[in-house]
Amino acid sequence: MGFKRLRSSRRGPGVITVREIARESGVSTATVSRVLSRSEVVSEHTRARVMAVVNRHHYVPHGLAGSLASRRSRQIGIIIPTIANSIYASCTQAVNRVAQQAGYTVLVGISEFSPEYEAELIRRFLERRVEGLILTGVARAHELYQKMEHNGVRFVITWKYSNDCGWPVVSFDNYKASAMAVEHLIGLGHRRIGLICGRSDLNDRALDRRRSFEDTLRSHGIAPDPELIFERDFEFDEGRDATRRMLRHKLPPTALFIANDIQAVGALIECRESGLSIPADISIVGFDDLPIAQYVNPQLTTVRVPSEEMGRLATETLIAGIRRRAPLKSIELSTSLIVRNSTGPAKNARRRGSKRAQGSGK
Repeated sequence: MGFKRLRSSRRGPGVITVREIARESGVSTATVSRVLSRSEVVSEHTRARVMAVVNRHHYVPHGLAGSLASRRSRQIGIIIPTIANSIYASCTQAVNRVAQQAGYTVLVGISEFSPEYEAELIRRFLERRVEGLILTGVARAHELYQKMEHNGVRFVITWKYSNDCGWPVVSFDNYKASAMAVEHLIGLGHRRIGLICGRSDLNDRALDRRRSFEDTLRSHGIAPDPELIFERDFEFDEGRDATRRMLRHKLPPTALFIANDIQAVGALIECRESGLSIPADISIVGFDDLPIAQYVNPQLTTVRVPSEEMGRLATETLIAGIRRRAPLKSIELSTSLIVRNSTGPAKNARRRGSKRAQGSGK
């Protein structure tokens, strides 16, 4: 059933009203209000009947009475998975800076990598009548995208560039960035390479980085060893533990690609405390180029990602779309490999080079 009446000029087409929910549910508007306010005086049968209509039409109740007249909250929301990684903080700070200059307030939600809690955060932000949302990654229920679009809330996806997702994206390509790091290690003669990354079941960015690692190895005729691949949380100790396990392998790696600088620093510390010389015995490449990367010893080779630029452009794109009511355009950002002291030629590659030099001198 479609409804032509709109709640406001900026809302999506067919947004249903409380009166129409009541009519379709066969209850009073007061009962609908009780259900939406989670009152306990409504029977479960009635609640289920009303919520079936609410969910079918992606209805979101008003959360800000003060914004009802103009339908302009002057608020945007950003949802990030964690504040434990400072890379998200730099992006969020850039979002806040641009939004403030444009006269907007930023609401920040932290999902803790939980799809269920992220869905709840999106619902709460829609109730607060945010005018736009900045999201992390693409992987979420299609129903959430429908709910945002149905309620006329613009959104931009960050941290995962995708040509075929169908949504506006402002990000870099995790797959390309990871391939650059692995190619660097292979170019140094490394063939026994381990991987530490985030949990790919909860993080589509980690999935891209793992896929890229495995595909790049195979493209050079190198079979990825499952015993040298670890998916862990973004913590120093997790990086240390995964590295410790790889070093105990009967054929330990000569190089590590660690798709997060926090884990990479943990791995670097574990290697040093295990008596290994970096990069003489083992090379390490991180991902993000956090400030700590240039202060550890040795300095960390890593992939630099444009976190601040991404936050700035995502916010500018979102606010421009809100004001002009125009389609949002996707923007692909570039990354770069910052080569420092934690990577060097593999031992066997150095030996081959030495033999070639000796042969040429005879």
